Amino acid sequence: MVYAVATVAAALLLATIWLFRRRKKQGRQAGLICLLIAIVLHVALVFCIPLLPKPRGGSHTADPEATEMVGIDEVAFSTFDPEMDDQANSAANDQADIAPLPLSEISDSLVSEIEEMAEPVAEPIAEPVDGSVAENESELLIPSVIPGQLDTPIEPLAAEEIEDMFKSLDADFAKLAQLGTPTPAIKSQTVSARSEQATPSPNPPESVPPSPQSPVPPSTVPPSTVPPSTVTASSIPAPATIAGEVENDFANRVGDAKTRALMQTGGSVQTEAAVAAALKYLASTQRRDGAWDPVSTGAGEERQTLGMNRFGAGSKADTAITGLALLSFMGSGQTHQNGEYANNIYKGLVFLINQQKADGSLAGDAAIYASTYSHGMASLAMAEAAAITQDPSAIESARRAIHYSRRMQHPTTGGWRYTPHDKGDLSQLGWQAMVLVAGDRAGIPASRESMRGVERFLRSVRKGRYGGLASYRPGEATSVTMTAEALATRLLMGEKVRPEEIAEAEQSLLRQKPGSGQDNYYYWYYATVALHQLQSDAWTEWNEAMQKRLLETQLPNGQWPTTSVWGGYGGSIYTTSMATLCLESYYRHSVKKEE
Repeated sequence: MVYAVATVAAALLLATIWLFRRRKKQGRQAGLICLLIAIVLHVALVFCIPLLPKPRGGSHTADPEATEMVGIDEVAFSTFDPEMDDQANSAANDQADIAPLPLSEISDSLVSEIEEMAEPVAEPIAEPVDGSVAENESELLIPSVIPGQLDTPIEPLAAEEIEDMFKSLDADFAKLAQLGTPTPAIKSQTVSARSEQATPSPNPPESVPPSPQSPVPPSTVPPSTVPPSTVTASSIPAPATIAGEVENDFANRVGDAKTRALMQTGGSVQTEAAVAAALKYLASTQRRDGAWDPVSTGAGEERQTLGMNRFGAGSKADTAITGLALLSFMGSGQTHQNGEYANNIYKGLVFLINQQKADGSLAGDAAIYASTYSHGMASLAMAEAAAITQDPSAIESARRAIHYSRRMQHPTTGGWRYTPHDKGDLSQLGWQAMVLVAGDRAGIPASRESMRGVERFLRSVRKGRYGGLASYRPGEATSVTMTAEALATRLLMGEKVRPEEIAEAEQSLLRQKPGSGQDNYYYWYYATVALHQLQSDAWTEWNEAMQKRLLETQLPNGQWPTTSVWGGYGGSIYTTSMATLCLESYYRHSVKKEE
């Protein structure tokens, strides 16, 4: 209507000019009438234009089906919104559609401590396929993260701290020995040697994280007024049970179950020390608003990987690397309710919910090549937080994100790519499938239609003599990265993969183990997840190579370098997070038992 009024007003002005140029008196009278009407219409426009809907940020295309979300904005976030103030609202980038999580709960002392830390070095995002992909995979762009050198050096851990860490782990190993659990051989490595290699800066002391009360439907309960420092019994996750004795996919991340899973499936003191160093690095580079910043860590460097210009993809993918960092913290057993890094996780979740759009997208302002990856990585972090803690705010945010993912899916092929209803590629599908699976564990049932679509797409890219290999898109050449991603996705979804398919995939992956060719954290992550589920001889061989390469390349401040295949598009947060997720594989997902 506004555009129609503007058109009529402009037409009347033109008619006025034409009529005034006529010599006849009647023409001038008609022109005066047209002029008056045009003035009235222009005045009306002054009041109507501000009522037009403002365009949202981000690169993804709006989906006409977004009308399904009508009414969702009325839901209030009770857990993350105890004492919201005006400053927190203004910091939410005007995302009024989704009730923002409060930053006001973070004490002034904590803010000042964060300001004194090293300048933000957060980074871009995830990266896609490995260097061995065929040329026709050159379109695959995955926001990655490149490590840049910190302007402010990070102080290494004191030798005493490392020694205490090792003593704690040794005590756990001794406990396992008493239980009769076989302890894997661990290569000798002295504390002093380890402290010289890869120990990151200590995390400054932080106040006790704001902890929500027992979960309750956010739509029916007013914001909590309990002080942020209050920790209730309901806010502390129940201890995990022993590995293999529980259906919960995340049960092995804490307690005795974590120690046993670590030792039974190939972890060591060294891998845990590397994870601890990486988490301290990630904590030290978090921004005040809870995000990890791509730009300050060199994200978006265009290296034309695989011969394609992606225009610096990853430079605006802050939700992606924030999601990856959060996954790294939660993978080690931390949550926003409990643990050493509870405040870091809390602020990260606050940032993501503040960035979530009315249609549920968590892509933020990422460019087209990074947009879907950003949504997938951030959504996976939110869904895991929801599944582990049952926090109502996280559940609601995850529900919106999953709703958006389902509407982005191609209705026929079952895939995802860069814009809604793209035919899809396997690299994008892996993240979205895991979002659906994690959401299901959080009590957000996965649509049967969506899951059938995932299975349909996985079948369409299956290759090889027995179907154990996979390609980026149907009809294209296979690659080890896509083979790893397909196998990991199928196994985590609970699909029964035939032995001959597994053997074919394992042979392919072992021909390109870590340490051969250019480092590719994206490939290593999916191969590690897949082979860990299998616990075969192939896993033992892969794990040895993966550990060796990651432990010898971790930098003294805890990060991993960005010289990997896709490192130019991301930054040190991406590389460090992906490497950390590899070293958390021993307990991050429970091994699925054959029935």
